[in-house]
Amino acid sequence: MHRLLPLVICMALLTAASARGFAAAAKVPSPRPIVQGTQAVSGVLEGPREAVFDTSKDSCELIDIPDAPARAFRDYRGTVHLISSHYVMRQSIGPTLESVHHSCLVSYDSAHDPNPAHYNDATWLDSFYSLDGTTVAALGHMEYHGWEHPGMCRTSDTNACWYNADTLHVSRDGGYHFLSLPPPTNYIVGLPYTYEIDRGPEGYSIDTNVIKVGRWYYAMATDWEWPPGCGNPGTTPCLVPFGGSPVRTTNILDPSSWRGWDGQSFSVSFVDPYRAPVQRPEDHIYTPVPYMYYVNAINYFTPGHVFVATLWDPFNTAYGPEGLYLSTSTDLINWRTPILVVTQAQVLAREPSGNWSYQYFSLLDPRSSDANFSTLGDEPYLYYVRFDDNHGPYVRVLFRQRIRLTAG
Repeated sequence: MHRLLPLVICMALLTAASARGFAAAAKVPSPRPIVQGTQAVSGVLEGPREAVFDTSKDSCELIDIPDAPARAFRDYRGTVHLISSHYVMRQSIGPTLESVHHSCLVSYDSAHDPNPAHYNDATWLDSFYSLDGTTVAALGHMEYHGWEHPGMCRTSDTNACWYNADTLHVSRDGGYHFLSLPPPTNYIVGLPYTYEIDRGPEGYSIDTNVIKVGRWYYAMATDWEWPPGCGNPGTTPCLVPFGGSPVRTTNILDPSSWRGWDGQSFSVSFVDPYRAPVQRPEDHIYTPVPYMYYVNAINYFTPGHVFVATLWDPFNTAYGPEGLYLSTSTDLINWRTPILVVTQAQVLAREPSGNWSYQYFSLLDPRSSDANFSTLGDEPYLYYVRFDDNHGPYVRVLFRQRIRLTAG
């Protein structure tokens, strides 16, 4: 997953716990319209960082790397699964979030299907929701890599042959193994346009966690503006505007049930352009909401009674200096101006000489009573991945560090 991840966090509201140890979800209030004075949340990093998964010590093979924001859930025994996914997915497992250890068990392996109509190429499972501790739904960030398939790319620019969509995968054994739904029933979210050789990057992607609020499962989708180079003076208008937006469903196991935001209601359906011609593609494009273009995760901050989005912008200065930001909302649609937590320069200042970069930021609280770790108290952990750009793409560390959150 090479791009900055679009993230959605769906908050969980489960009504019963398994007798075998599945932790009940914490109650999350229903979204409500944002009002003037909605509390901001600021964050301050505290103490030293800790390595959770260091590829130089813990990898089971070369491509066993942290390549997505850290997610966690508890299974029917109460065992914690911590996942920072790659297209061959392994997990860190243990009795608590703070005591997990990396396992070499392969929980999911991408099919690398060369047919873009199947939405089954390189896939990162990076949004999880444990329904009852045994059945776990996973939303898959599917990247069709045209440059890896003969005849599907004519340029050396891999971005130009990149096509995204999201697909559904399910575990029936507590999250230890995931199976993909067969196409076309696997399709959740994507553009109403087929893959076009050399005209990418293109597509929608869900790369936040899932959060259940009332009867609704929410997540945040993100995209690229498309076609490439659109929207500038003298260029064609954008068919797909740049930005992030919430999507939701009442049945996370039904891929066709997801709907996107159209600016007034959740009425945007996501149609598969390979099944039949799309007569009005503009009806199947979501409307972006403020500040969510670089969202990595969404949680419910219990002390402040607000949703918190974790935003990482390392190069575009969309929010201010490159760095980590937090934004808050009461309805997952209207968001406050992001508040800076730490600049990228400040994070880099602690590193030895060399070339380093960072991605995949998320917040997880080991004290959360929610089975899907959707809720936060005052002192959760900030998880993020450091790339060692001195030694290529497979040398990485997933770190965690305490962060103190304050509302007001």
